[in-house]
Amino acid sequence: MTNNVFGCWYDPGDAGTWLTWFINQHKNFPKFNKSIRYEQVDNAFGNIPTDYSCFESDWHVTDWANNKTIQFNDVEAFKGYKNICYKILPWHNPFQVNDDELENETQEELCIRLLKDSNTKLIITPQVEISYQLFAKRLAFIRPRFTVEQCIASYENRISRSYNNTLTEMRKHIPVHVVAIDKLILRNDIDEYNKLIKVLDVPALDNWTNHTNHYYTSIFAPLTLVNSASLNNRPETLKSNGADPY
Repeated sequence: MTNNVFGCWYDPGDAGTWLTWFINQHKNFPKFNKSIRYEQVDNAFGNIPTDYSCFESDWHVTDWANNKTIQFNDVEAFKGYKNICYKILPWHNPFQVNDDELENETQEELCIRLLKDSNTKLIITPQVEISYQLFAKRLAFIRPRFTVEQCIASYENRISRSYNNTLTEMRKHIPVHVVAIDKLILRNDIDEYNKLIKVLDVPALDNWTNHTNHYYTSIFAPLTLVNSASLNNRPETLKSNGADPY
């Protein structure tokens, strides 16, 4: 019987899959496995990984093929643990779903149903606070239809208003803990980590910085060596924007 259920609901690019996996490495959590994902195999950046995968933490809330919803307690990987942290697919944060994407319920009804079905205790959401340029570059890398500049503008909008707007809506229904994900990953910020384990009510991992350092060196560090013009001039980026941006 799972006693404490945490959900990681997040914006694309904010390292939510990694954070879900990281949380699940703590005491009385499932210790789910991870794998490194590569998605740029057909271009010059194929040697750079795009993200972690942690399939066991995924809750696919909709079975599109069979036109049915998937209940939290039907996910085999979630059974038998005292604590668990899940992430949602196909939406990373259902509070950002538009009503016209849904057939039989509103966005608010969807969120209420998912929170109730899972008996979620707390939503943990990563947000970027200070080092958004590198996160924006990674977002452009994993979403090649966007230029780096477009992703920077997106992050500036998140920081100025959209993060807070989403938080306001979430907190009407569920307690939310915000992780400054850039501080945790890029700076090994001990205060940020201590706040996280406090809400999880678990002891610190002895090697927690090994995990943050591995994610940085695997996912972010390679992108520091790639200039923005190279990303912007990928064929799929040029096609989406209609012209050479330089």
